[in-house]
Amino acid sequence: MLRFTGGFLYHASFVAFLGFVAAVAALLHFSRDLPSVSALDERKVQHQITLLDIDGNVITHYGNIHSKGVVIADLPPHVVQAFVATEDRNFYHHLGINPLAIGRALIVNVRSGDIRQGGSTITQQFAKNAFLTPEKTMKRKIQEMLLAFRLETAYSKDEILALYLNSVYFGAGAYGLRAASHRYFDKKPEDLSVGEAAMLAGLLKAPSRYSPSASPDAARDRARVVIRAMHDAGYLSRETMETLVNGPVARLNMQSNPVPYATDYVMAELQDVFGAARQDIVVHTTLDVAAHLRMKDFVEQLSQTDRRFTEDIQIAAIAMERTGAIRLLIGGRDYETSQYNRALNAQRQPGSAFKPFVYLAALEAGMQPDDVVLDTPVQIGNWQPTNYKDRYYGSIEMQEAMARSLNAAVLHVQEETGRERVIATARRLGFRGKLDPGAALALGVNETTPLALTGTYLPFANDGRDAQPFSITSVYSKSGKLLYAREITPSRQLIDPVTHTAIAHMLRQVVSRGSGVAARISGYAAAGKTGTTQDSRDAWFVGYAAGLVGTVWLGKDDYTPMGTEADAVSGSNIPAQIWREMMSASLRGRPDIPYKEWQPPVRAPGLMRWLEQMMRSDPEPAPVMADRAPVLVTGQVLPAPENRPVALQLVGEQAPQSMDDLLADVMGADEQGQRPDI
Repeated sequence: MLRFTGGFLYHASFVAFLGFVAAVAALLHFSRDLPSVSALDERKVQHQITLLDIDGNVITHYGNIHSKGVVIADLPPHVVQAFVATEDRNFYHHLGINPLAIGRALIVNVRSGDIRQGGSTITQQFAKNAFLTPEKTMKRKIQEMLLAFRLETAYSKDEILALYLNSVYFGAGAYGLRAASHRYFDKKPEDLSVGEAAMLAGLLKAPSRYSPSASPDAARDRARVVIRAMHDAGYLSRETMETLVNGPVARLNMQSNPVPYATDYVMAELQDVFGAARQDIVVHTTLDVAAHLRMKDFVEQLSQTDRRFTEDIQIAAIAMERTGAIRLLIGGRDYETSQYNRALNAQRQPGSAFKPFVYLAALEAGMQPDDVVLDTPVQIGNWQPTNYKDRYYGSIEMQEAMARSLNAAVLHVQEETGRERVIATARRLGFRGKLDPGAALALGVNETTPLALTGTYLPFANDGRDAQPFSITSVYSKSGKLLYAREITPSRQLIDPVTHTAIAHMLRQVVSRGSGVAARISGYAAAGKTGTTQDSRDAWFVGYAAGLVGTVWLGKDDYTPMGTEADAVSGSNIPAQIWREMMSASLRGRPDIPYKEWQPPVRAPGLMRWLEQMMRSDPEPAPVMADRAPVLVTGQVLPAPENRPVALQLVGEQAPQSMDDLLADVMGADEQGQRPDI
């Protein structure tokens, strides 16, 4: 018996020794690259970032809005209790980890077959956030526990809790309890009520899902869960708990950001050009907040007066100087409802807003705006695209074809010019994304984003030269020291001056007398193009005036049509109206920029010219145009060339009786881009 006992003890001791050695080896292995908690005071913190608009006014703050962190002793007991009851009820009683909580979470997760519950303490959560990556590996979990032990030996419980509350993210750009208190309730954390503290504590589980601004009902329901947890932990009486649960919980008083989509873009650019803020900084931006607010008011008014502009229709809008400076950027109808920035990320078909690239390629191949092209039914394989209302105009000048946004005509031009040439032209101007060389290329079936399309149109407004979009001009320290200044990058000539004069003339015709007449701006020679995709799933107006380029897109996130065929949203109506208002607000009454008026080249009268002349009432032949130098024109819209004959042949429905009838064809709705069946 003694021999057996002695042998058992020997083997048990040996196994225990091996286990101890293995544990020490594991600890040494996982501790090799652990950061020192002594570096905690030197770790990176969220510094205050102040954004200023073009007029030098404060737009909003990001990061640690209030540099002074909270001190636990200064907070009301119910504020501390709300976080402890929800995040770690035994926080003041464990040594950094809670074995019971870990075991309970393990059982729940095994039973559910999924990660439904976590067992991390507040100390572990802070260790992970402050020192480790968010990867879910066994190594990271063990390192998290080791760091938690070290933190518990180096700092008091109140110090650890304060470090946690001062660094955790509460959503809406607010890091730390003090920033969150001011962001959501416009008060100091020392003044938070029980309901307000509960709502903030409830945010930590999922800041976006329980955001009080985006999902107020979910935020209140989550706050009630926290209040019940406070009662279960013995912090609240039943009467107080029931009063709070059955009441309004908390009333929001948010500090508003008037241009949230635009400042999201600024913050992303700041990371690229400046990196992480190592001190409190002031960022000077190119944003025009006044223009944003004026456009927002107009959109709200239009949604109430135009029944086509339903609540489920989203909007993206950009206004950009020809230098690339972004004045306005809107990524949706309501940021609180959806933070998805459609201006930057929505991949949508541009429809006929792509047609200028086809006509530009044709001009570069030697055609002229007044060259006569065919607008007759087209069949390519099994695909038969149609014009609006199945109206075809036979022989028509190319500038008229673009002004009226005729599908058949642009396809004839594309096939004569060559699809590869069209693709090369679009690429040269900066069109991003896939460009399928199929027949439907000219009708804008290849997707792009509103911001990218704006940049592609920028050379039209910039004498054929490109520019890179930007929203930050300079960054200063809080004391006024210059930390960053944007360098001006040289531009490239993408369109030669002669061709640019011709395409600019054609784009002005779209607004002065074509599908874009609703985009006319008093005192400016505006130019641009409408775009509407099949079944009105996307509606665009893209154009420029006085050196400012603008894009307005409307569509539904689920790609369903906007309205019925008889009452649909198209690029020629609501987007053109919004574009006009956006540009007027962003231009701020600046004078128009002179442009070179295109003049027809000298050419001998050909057979088509004589046929055109025969259709006129005047029997005298048209004289040959004299060669004239470009004329500078400013502050006016080019008049329609009423004395320029156009041979019209209608195929399909009954022909219009007058030029006014022809214009009416394109003022009500523009083209419907269609995918081929092949």
